[in-house]
Amino acid sequence: MTAVYASVVSFHTNPYTCGVARFNQALAKSLQVPIESVLQFEANQETVALLSLKFDEIPEAMSERLLENLDQQLAAFDLFLHGINQSAIESKYIAKARRVIVASREYADLIQEQRSDVIALFAPGAGVSGLRSTFDITLLTFGMAHKIRSDGYRKLGAILKTDTRTFQLEISTALHDGTSFSEDFFSVGSEIGEVFEGNVSFLGFLADDEVSRRLTNADALVAFFPSGVRENNTTVLSAMAHGCAVITNLDEYSPPWMKHGESVFDVNQLASFPSNAELLAVKTGAKKAVAPYTFEQLSKLLSDQEA
Repeated sequence: MTAVYASVVSFHTNPYTCGVARFNQALAKSLQVPIESVLQFEANQETVALLSLKFDEIPEAMSERLLENLDQQLAAFDLFLHGINQSAIESKYIAKARRVIVASREYADLIQEQRSDVIALFAPGAGVSGLRSTFDITLLTFGMAHKIRSDGYRKLGAILKTDTRTFQLEISTALHDGTSFSEDFFSVGSEIGEVFEGNVSFLGFLADDEVSRRLTNADALVAFFPSGVRENNTTVLSAMAHGCAVITNLDEYSPPWMKHGESVFDVNQLASFPSNAELLAVKTGAKKAVAPYTFEQLSKLLSDQEA
């Protein structure tokens, strides 16, 4: 396909948090051109860019700067609108665009008076995922994907290479107060991607009921720590309480009831990935080992201390 545009220009670029960004990423891929942020875009009179925007999302001052950039460079552009707010700045873009394309007939009617040549098209939904639908082993992990400790995965990767089963890693993310879902929040390190041959699935933020369901259905939880797992690693204790096998790293401060091959698996002691029978045995052992460590027991111990 000969490229019609030099690039697709988008205000938001994180497809995980913005529908227009997700649309623009898919469109740019289909057009075989790069996607550029409004902030980095430099107009060029030798090429034509497709500005794919929703002006409700863009600060007016930023829209003005972009238009000045286009004017100064005498740059031609096409405009794809994902909504109509009938603002003055939107009207300026509609007037200056080489072509105006909108995502529905309703939008076209709203600007018909200004641009009788407006083109009404549509906005496709997300494509069908190319990931395999079934895997022999599903592993689950929690946390920010770009902060997952890769050293543990290097060891796990060496183990997986000797196994003929197929593996998938599911990642559930959590958002802490004062932080936001940036693009790198959803990135996965090259080492982790290589371990699972691209079979990595982001689950996003999960409600407690869905976390419980995932823990029940997963073959194992993967959780690596700077030194070793501790008795206050709530995700690990929760997995064990669900009867989910845990692959982690042990050290001298790990609780004695976390024993390799009995209630957890220590990645540093694994020579091969556990068999289905070994996974089942550790699932049973995990549930038994963690049974005394509940909120009820903690409340009792605190009450006894008070007495």
